[in-house]
Amino acid sequence: MATLTVHVGDLHVGSTLALCPPIVRLDDGGTYQPPKEMLWFWECWCAFWADTARLKEKLGCPVLAVFGGDLRDGDHHGTTQLWAKNEHDQDRAVYQALAVARPVLDGAVFLRGTPAHDGPASNGDERYAETLAERGWPVVRNGQQFSWWIWTDEIDGVRIQEKHAPGTVSRIPSKVDSGAAREAEYLWIEYAKIGTPPPHVAIFHHVHIRARGFFESLYCHFCPAWQLPTAWVNGKLHTPKVEPPGGLRLFCKDGTWTPYELRFRPRNRVAWTK
Repeated sequence: MATLTVHVGDLHVGSTLALCPPIVRLDDGGTYQPPKEMLWFWECWCAFWADTARLKEKLGCPVLAVFGGDLRDGDHHGTTQLWAKNEHDQDRAVYQALAVARPVLDGAVFLRGTPAHDGPASNGDERYAETLAERGWPVVRNGQQFSWWIWTDEIDGVRIQEKHAPGTVSRIPSKVDSGAAREAEYLWIEYAKIGTPPPHVAIFHHVHIRARGFFESLYCHFCPAWQLPTAWVNGKLHTPKVEPPGGLRLFCKDGTWTPYELRFRPRNRVAWTK
C-alpha cells in the first residue's frame, strides 16, 4: 500500500536549548516556560505535523512515523543546560510533544537512541513506545519489544533501513554530504557481503546535521535535530550557525519514493545582519 513515511528525531526534550512545550509541570511544584527561541521550535513542531496532515490528505495514504531516538535529553555529561534534572519531568514533556503528532499517524516506529540521553540500553525509548501502545497508539512492535535498534521494512516496494547513529560523519562545511555518501557506501558493501539486496533509502539521526548522499542506488539521509547548539557544540562550531530543525517525509508507492522534506530556517544571529 502506498504510504507516507515521516522521519524525525533528536528532540532532546529537557534541554533548555531544545524542543519544549509552552508550559511544563515540575515535580516539586510550579511550572517551566521556555524562552522565545524554544517557543519558536514548538511552533515549528506544530507546523510540521499540520503540514504533514495536509500532505496526507493530498496524497490520500496512511502515515507511518519513525521517531529516531534521543527524544529526551536526560541527565548527562554534567550539563547545566537542563530545565529539569528529574527525568520524569522530561518524560512528561516528551509525551506532550508526541501528542501533537498522534492525530496524523496510522503507525509509529520508535528507535532507540544513545544511552547517555535515553538511559541504560536506551530504555527510555522502549518505555515511551510501550506506554503509548498501552494508550492505543499503533506502535510497530519488534517481537517482544516495542522499539528498535535498527528498523527495516519494505514499504510498497521501497526498502528502508533506519537507525539512530551513522557510522561516519563529516563536519567540514564544504563536505557535509560526503559523510552521508560514505555511509551509503558502507551499507552497500555490508549488504553485498551477506548476499542481501541493500535498502533503497537509509536514514540516520544523532549527528545533528542534515546531510544527503548516494552510492549506486542507495540514498542516505541524516536528519537534523530539534535543538540549538549546546555548550559542547558551540565549542566546535566555525560560525554561529543554527541547523534548521525539521524532518523528512517519503511518499512510497509502487517501488518508487518521493521526498517531501520540511525544514524551518531561523533568523541569522550575526550582529551585522540585525
